[in-house]
Amino acid sequence: MSFFPRSRLTSLFLPLTPCRSSFAGPSRLPFRPRLATNTVSCRCLSTTPAVSSGHNRWSKIRHKKGAADSARGALFARLSREIITAMRPPSSPDPMFNSKLATALQRAKEQGLTKIGIENAMAKARSAADGSGQSVVYEAVAPGGKVVMLVECLTSNPARTVKRVKEILSKNGARTSPVLFMFEKKGLITLTPIKESTQAGFEHLFDIAVENGAEDVREVTNDEGGVEFEISTPQSALSPLTHLLSSAPHTADYSLDSSELIFLPTDPVPILSEGQTQAEEGAGEGVTEEVAEGVFRVVDLLEEENDVVKVWTNLADDD
Repeated sequence: MSFFPRSRLTSLFLPLTPCRSSFAGPSRLPFRPRLATNTVSCRCLSTTPAVSSGHNRWSKIRHKKGAADSARGALFARLSREIITAMRPPSSPDPMFNSKLATALQRAKEQGLTKIGIENAMAKARSAADGSGQSVVYEAVAPGGKVVMLVECLTSNPARTVKRVKEILSKNGARTSPVLFMFEKKGLITLTPIKESTQAGFEHLFDIAVENGAEDVREVTNDEGGVEFEISTPQSALSPLTHLLSSAPHTADYSLDSSELIFLPTDPVPILSEGQTQAEEGAGEGVTEEVAEGVFRVVDLLEEENDVVKVWTNLADDD
């Protein structure tokens, strides 16, 4: 007779239960083991290869598209701002008589600004001229504390605009502060000499401008590498001098590009060259290139806003 090991008996048999006999007998009843008939349930595991939902690929596309859309928006904002600036009084709103406006419109079309976008920019410029749009200037200190800014805006909702300007400033280490006293408001006239003219030139224009109230005349190089003249005037002399230079006989010698009011810093802050320190002779009070880059970053962010026309700083113009 064979026996199961104790370990197998434990697993194969349930606990022993008494079995009643069908006949009367001794008081001690026999016990018989009962085999277990219950089946043990088990959970089967299976693995399948993960199927990608495509979100990683879309994430990459989304980020690339977002960067492209941001750059495109910044470009369109700059093109709209050029149109608005070109139409500022006393400049003519007619591109036939305003070469700067004609150039801005042509550039906008070439860069893909839609017809609606061009019309909106021109409408905003006209609203500034007729007084329906409100012109406001916000004062701020740029990151670093030495550079100050004036944020010139044209808006129909000043409360919305100031909220957005303050948000951009606070997120980038800048803050609002009264700094308008550090600028002077001047008139600026930009002219291009006519190639066919025999007398157009710096000396000729200087005499005309100074005799009619101009403060300074500069010869500069434009974006295309050509020669331009910039005439700085008091606010009161801007309109009469503009009218004079845009009338005969001076139209045969010079083409009027723009005439506008600008903010000039009374004490420009230079950008120190690499390795230059404040203690060096002639360096003066300046800022490093790293600080200047931070300022330019804030200026770019501000000028991307639709209501911002231009941002002025007290950084020195090396040109």
